[in-house]
Amino acid sequence: MTSCTPHCSLLDLSDINVLEKRVAKVLKRLERLSQETISWHIKSAISSLNIIAALYGYWIREGYKSGIERIVLISKGHCSLALYTWLAEVNIIKEEELLSFANPRSRLQAHPEAGKVPGIIASTGSLGLGLSIANGIALASKMDGIDREVAVLLGDGELDEGQIWEAAATASSLKLDNVVALVDRNMTQHSGFTEHIKIKEPLKDKWRSFGWHVIEVSNNLKDIIRGLMSADSIKGKPKVIIVYGHSFRY
Repeated sequence: MTSCTPHCSLLDLSDINVLEKRVAKVLKRLERLSQETISWHIKSAISSLNIIAALYGYWIREGYKSGIERIVLISKGHCSLALYTWLAEVNIIKEEELLSFANPRSRLQAHPEAGKVPGIIASTGSLGLGLSIANGIALASKMDGIDREVAVLLGDGELDEGQIWEAAATASSLKLDNVVALVDRNMTQHSGFTEHIKIKEPLKDKWRSFGWHVIEVSNNLKDIIRGLMSADSIKGKPKVIIVYGHSFRY
C-alpha cells in the first residue's frame, strides 16, 4: 500500500530487523501488563506500537545523523502504555516503573505529562490539540532558522475534533513542510467502529483537500519507515501518513 519515492528502497534491513525484535519484546511486555490489570486502552496502545517504534527508533535517529532536530508528539495520549513500554525497552525508564502506571505519584500518568519523562515535551490526551502544538513548534523553528521537524501521532477517532482540521488548514496555509502527521487508522474509537460514529472516509481526499501531501501505508514497521522516508523528500507542504489496519492480532 505504500506510496513512496525511489528513496524508499534505501532501507538498512539490519537496523529494521533489530527494531522488529524490539517491537516483539515490547508487545510481550504490553500483553503481560494487560494480564496484570494494567490494560488502559490496550488495543489503542498495541495499534500504535509500530508507529512509535518507527518514530523513536528510526526517524529521530536518522534526523540526528543529518543534523536535523526531530520531535515527536503523541496527540492520542491514551496510547501512553505503548510509549512508556517502548521507553523501557530502550532504557530511558526502568521496566519495573511500568507497574506504577497511573498511580497518583507516578510520573507515568495515563496521559503523558510534559517534563516528567525525557522526550515528552507536551501534555497530551485532550484530543485534537497535538497538531496545533506541532504547528506552533514548526512555525517557531522556521522563524528562528532552526532545522527542526515535528511528527505528531493522531488517532483516527481524534479526527472527529474540529481543531484537527483548523490545524490542518493552518499548516497548509503556512507551508509547514517540517510537520508530518501519522494517523493510526485502526478503524475503531472508544464508542465503536469509526464510520458508525462519524464518517471519516474518503480520508485521503479530505487531507488532500486541505493541501497536504498524503502517503498511505500498512501498519507494519517497514512500511511505516518507508512512508517516513518518502515524506522526507516532500517540500513546500505538510505531510500526512495514513497507517491502515492493526499492527497485531489482539
